[in-house]
Amino acid sequence: MAEYQTIEVVRDKKTVIATLKSGLKRDAVRELLALFQELSNDDSFGAVVIAGDFGVVPDSEEMDTLCLTVENLPRPVIAAITGSAQGAGFELALACDLRTASETARFGFPGSGGGPAVRLAKLVGLARAKHMALTGQVIDALEAEHLGLLSHTGGDVIPTARKLAKAVASRASRK
Repeated sequence: MAEYQTIEVVRDKKTVIATLKSGLKRDAVRELLALFQELSNDDSFGAVVIAGDFGVVPDSEEMDTLCLTVENLPRPVIAAITGSAQGAGFELALACDLRTASETARFGFPGSGGGPAVRLAKLVGLARAKHMALTGQVIDALEAEHLGLLSHTGGDVIPTARKLAKAVASRASRK
């Protein structure tokens, strides 16, 4: 596995955990993309966790590519959101198969002017996704869990996501 500067990658049996060291900045996006491209040719793992603060990230071509790569990985990907997931950071969280978050996490598309809501619409319905995107509504973790966007809210997010990833990986399931 390659060396990374902005993400910490740990392999725990059949689980790969990629932790953002200082949020989802441009270099972290590039490194995550390189990691996921590397993992796309690796059959030795069963699940991946992306952990950390997904932040308030502007949309970019690299983020779009990362979201598609995560979405198309033939193994489940779990987001462990410790801070916020807004804008393209929310898109990345939505591209993951499962999501866990701290109680203080916030989600939405502020300032997007009705931007990307396709992934959100698949999960919460077109009307709710349009409302969030067009109004720039940001929701808290409890509302996100209520809408079915999160598998788990609160507690120790990363250990919870690791436990979830181990359960998923043990089933050796593909998407």
